Amino acid sequence: MMRSVLLRPALVSMALLLSAPALAQETPTPRTDIEQVRKEAMADRAVRAAVADAARNMEARLKDERRDIEVIVKASHAKAGDRVLDVASGSGYLAQVFSSLVGPAGHVDIHNTPGWIAQFPNMDPPVQKKMIKQPNIGWVTQSWADLDGPAESYDVILLGRIYHDIIVEGGDYDAINQRFFAMLKPGGYVLVEDHDADETMPLMQQANLHRVSHGDAIGQFLRAGFAATELILIDSKYDDRRWNVFRPGVKGRTDHYIAVFQKPADGKALR
Repeated sequence: MMRSVLLRPALVSMALLLSAPALAQETPTPRTDIEQVRKEAMADRAVRAAVADAARNMEARLKDERRDIEVIVKASHAKAGDRVLDVASGSGYLAQVFSSLVGPAGHVDIHNTPGWIAQFPNMDPPVQKKMIKQPNIGWVTQSWADLDGPAESYDVILLGRIYHDIIVEGGDYDAINQRFFAMLKPGGYVLVEDHDADETMPLMQQANLHRVSHGDAIGQFLRAGFAATELILIDSKYDDRRWNVFRPGVKGRTDHYIAVFQKPADGKALR
């Protein structure tokens, strides 16, 4: 089920006003040949090893197929020795895979907000530390308003199906995206994986359905000065992008995407 991958006109106009260089590379040609994308990811020895790590529990492995974990790992450009921030990590699903990938010379931070921890006590760092034993994993507890870190301290930032949460919970996503830019080393990457939405809907309406369209996400990261480098669209015959993602029949079978953004190698925003 193919749909338009163009940015909504308002976003294009804004991008044009803000930055001709950014507009020149607006949206990368989307990949929709998902089976081939999966094969390419699993052809990478480091990706296979991270996904197959024996330290991962069965609960995590059961998520792999619907999350396309091998595609996420490959698309992130993370490698041995990298520092990774897993934003709103929840149970640490992505963090544990990336812990294996970056190895002992690398580091992964699990971030959750105080509000999430209050609602889900199993996200509390002392609780997670009893189950997550990898020595290269750390914990960061910060609200959306306070989410920040030292300049140029991360190689990769992950947003695994949580970008819509920043929006619906009232986070200033433009300011947060600019802080992501500052926290990344020159040449570093942000990977956004999320449920796709009907981009004719107002942004808050999308977020209340636990979605954000790939067009909106791309427009917002362009405004922050990133280059959009990769877009993978994974369509589902069960989803029309207008229902809450937890609706029976849609849950676990949404249209979703993986969008990758890079901080320019010179460290300067493309705007």
